[in-house]
Amino acid sequence: MYHAVTASEIDDKGQMSVSIARFERQLSELADAGVHVVDLADGVRALAEGTAAPASAAIVFDDGFVGVHDHAAAALHRRGWPATVFVTTAWVGAPEMPLAEPPLGRPLTWREIEALHLAGVSIGSHTHTHLRLSQQSDVRVHKELHESTVRIADHVGVRPRTFAYPFGAFDSFDGGTRDALADEGFLVGCTTVCGRNTRATDPLALHRIRVSWCDGEGEIGKMLAGAYDWYAWVQRAQTLRPARHTDTSRC
Repeated sequence: MYHAVTASEIDDKGQMSVSIARFERQLSELADAGVHVVDLADGVRALAEGTAAPASAAIVFDDGFVGVHDHAAAALHRRGWPATVFVTTAWVGAPEMPLAEPPLGRPLTWREIEALHLAGVSIGSHTHTHLRLSQQSDVRVHKELHESTVRIADHVGVRPRTFAYPFGAFDSFDGGTRDALADEGFLVGCTTVCGRNTRATDPLALHRIRVSWCDGEGEIGKMLAGAYDWYAWVQRAQTLRPARHTDTSRC
């Protein structure tokens, strides 16, 4: 799970960025580890059917930063690797990205999203306005999902079937939001709960491993081996705290 890909290294406190140079090195680590990089939806389908390669990974980007278009897409294309970008549709075309430091880059435009789609990058939904869905009414949840799917379909010609929960921690999704995703026709739902996925994992509540500038050489291998799966327990504990917190961990 990535967010912003930038031209140069940025020491952002939220660990939401990775430079294109570091991104390229991380892709090389995946290749050297013999990882089979798959399209997210295809990978989840293969996982459910029991036909997934022993070491499979999908590369995804949350929020829809312009660096996916300007930097990451070319690096992925050179390797022939698929990817998915989850866009918050109300933010598309805005002059700056809400909730993020300005150096991380602005949101994608619809023209750039269309170009990514034509280049083989899958376009997924990150809701319309990036609300924490578990705190919204059923009507608002369905509106957020429907508005995003309609706008994406209008621009790229395909309804999104993959989704990433805004914020994504344990307090941002529940049984109600899962049902809403299924009602809207989504086949895949991604949380930010740290860890890998198995055949038993709910496809509408997938775990992910967050990657950023702070992950140096060798970290990708550790992640693939499950060295940081334990962090899901920390995330669970954080959602039980009465005080608000900021999660700045690598996952």
